[in-house]
Amino acid sequence: MSADCAECARLDREKEAARKSGDLSKVTDCDVLLRRHPHHSKGRALAGKGRA
Repeated sequence: MSADCAECARLDREKEAARKSGDLSKVTDCDVLLRRHPHHSKGRALAGKGRA
């Protein structure tokens, strides 16, 4: 995540809230959106856990 990217920060907050509430589908959705976000380098997009 870029430290100065508001969209990345918003998605991270949504992801954490979803994890706390048990909404694992929403957690996955946020992970996908973070990986696809245009501010990420190609390396970041492939560097997650699980499937790429």
